[in-house]
Amino acid sequence: MGPKLNYTQILQLTAITAVLFVITVHFSMRDRSFAAVLSDDNTVIEKQLQLRLQQLQQPNINASYVFDTHSIVLGNNVKNLVILIPNEAHESTNQPRDQYPLANQPYLPQKAVVNVGTVVTWFNGDVDHERTITVAQGNSIPSTETDTLTAAPICESSKFEYNTAITSSPFYDTGTYTYFEKDVNEDDTGFVMNGTITVIHQPESLTSSSASGPVDTVGVLMVPSQGIQTYTSDLHNRGFAIDSTHNFKDLSGGQSGAGDEQTLIVWTTSGMILYDIATNLQEFALELPYS
Repeated sequence: MGPKLNYTQILQLTAITAVLFVITVHFSMRDRSFAAVLSDDNTVIEKQLQLRLQQLQQPNINASYVFDTHSIVLGNNVKNLVILIPNEAHESTNQPRDQYPLANQPYLPQKAVVNVGTVVTWFNGDVDHERTITVAQGNSIPSTETDTLTAAPICESSKFEYNTAITSSPFYDTGTYTYFEKDVNEDDTGFVMNGTITVIHQPESLTSSSASGPVDTVGVLMVPSQGIQTYTSDLHNRGFAIDSTHNFKDLSGGQSGAGDEQTLIVWTTSGMILYDIATNLQEFALELPYS
């Protein structure tokens, strides 16, 4: 048998045991609290991400939003989107300023979030220049030095002239699609005109206070600000509703006859077929002084 403990030693041992127990309980509780904090933090982050995703998917066609973010978000009631290829869209900012583009993006809008089944039309407003559109699945801009893409193109248009349009098949599959055109600028061979279309199951519908009926088509135009009243009046007479406008100083400093300030117009229609929309846009474009 080992040595017997006296009363004092028993008290000391009991005290030490109690302290150790308290320490063990403390750290156990601390670990559980730390785990709870981590869990709470993860929940907060997840909620913030969900909120941000909802915000990004909330329908928004405001012209200032389109200009500032290069993006447009359509509701589930919109069946058609008309993207403008603005004048001088083939120019880049990696050149002398007098060769800059007018707008801050090669397509208006450059990025679109649309509902499943949406049809996209590209209208060529790049004066005296033919354009093409290639659509590939995924968010990948091709190199100017190779044709390699992360996925094979699902749509390749032939060249279409200024003041004409091409229309896609409906986008039925969710996901992100890149559309682009390369080899567009001899002075900046690395420049690629590009944009994205993100297809989602959009739970929200789009409303526009300027529309007389349910909105089914949304599009964007660019006009010289100095004639904005005349242009918006003409569009109204053609059956287009003006949702919003945004004035901006063009990047190149202005063209003769068009001034140095342009206006981005977001328009909507209700019940007008795409053929009639394209015809009206073609007639309207002939009034613009771009060169």
